[in-house]
Amino acid sequence: MELRIALGQAPSTPGDLPANLALAARLTAEAGRRGARVLALPELFACGYDPESIAADPQGWSLTPPPDGTVPAPGSPLAPLAEAAATAGVWVLLGAAVATAGRPHNALLVIDPTGTVRGHYGKSHLWQGERDAFDPGTGLVLIEDGGVSVGLGICYDAGFPELTRAYARAGAHAVLFGSAFATGPTEYRYGVYHPARAVENTVCVLVVNAVGDLAGEHYFGRSGAWGPDGRPLARCADDVSELRVVTVSAPETAAVRRELPYLGDLRTDLLGEPPTPPLTRLSAPAPLAPVRAGSVTAAPASAVPHPDHTTPGALHASRLSRD
Repeated sequence: MELRIALGQAPSTPGDLPANLALAARLTAEAGRRGARVLALPELFACGYDPESIAADPQGWSLTPPPDGTVPAPGSPLAPLAEAAATAGVWVLLGAAVATAGRPHNALLVIDPTGTVRGHYGKSHLWQGERDAFDPGTGLVLIEDGGVSVGLGICYDAGFPELTRAYARAGAHAVLFGSAFATGPTEYRYGVYHPARAVENTVCVLVVNAVGDLAGEHYFGRSGAWGPDGRPLARCADDVSELRVVTVSAPETAAVRRELPYLGDLRTDLLGEPPTPPLTRLSAPAPLAPVRAGSVTAAPASAVPHPDHTTPGALHASRLSRD
């Protein structure tokens, strides 16, 4: 029971949805060639992280997906990406501003391995200026495939232990964050949130971070993963385009939980039962093909298919900034 997840650390072109969606389609094909079942992309990848511009022109910077459970119509903006997902047999988690009845959601749009739009996770905790551009999400989303369950979050959500704990209590083996952390005075938090959320909940934590320059901020990449014991599993390099595949193993998570029984030892008699938030479970549309045996591992990194042919640099130690 394993699930291979590709972290697609790649730059967005600000405000250019067609270019960014075309790159997402190429990354989807590459993820499929690398044997991944899931491709995750950074926060607001489809338009670039620029809440001020989104607030000023929500229609121009947002996607309006088709109804949940349907395939995008031919010729629509999402059609090429959905076709790439179906061809590769890959879930796509696309960071995007998703139009709603009110203001957009800062979302991870979910396209399943048949190319069907299954819904989206709307960011629960909005960071500073995001509150002028977006409405907060109203529930959690859990993807289930190959015997592995993955909860979804976005950037600042990682700073709230309750969100990851809710996913762990719902049976998640991993929690994945699409993020846009930038260099600056809060950068250090990137190296604090994710391993802490992993070990205290005995889940794998994965984060795919934005890279490049957007709206006056520099996003450093450094996407990565931590095991259910909080140990680092993989990390992309700083300031490069890179695709890295991480394997999440349900048996490995179960083994760690036997050694680190945080979830079972919680003093609910003293602290009370944690609340149960609204949660949507999205199951795989078809059985997963057999995969190799093994525990939580990371595949070697590769360059993403990007026009500037940027190649990965050396992996190096952690720093960080903006949510």
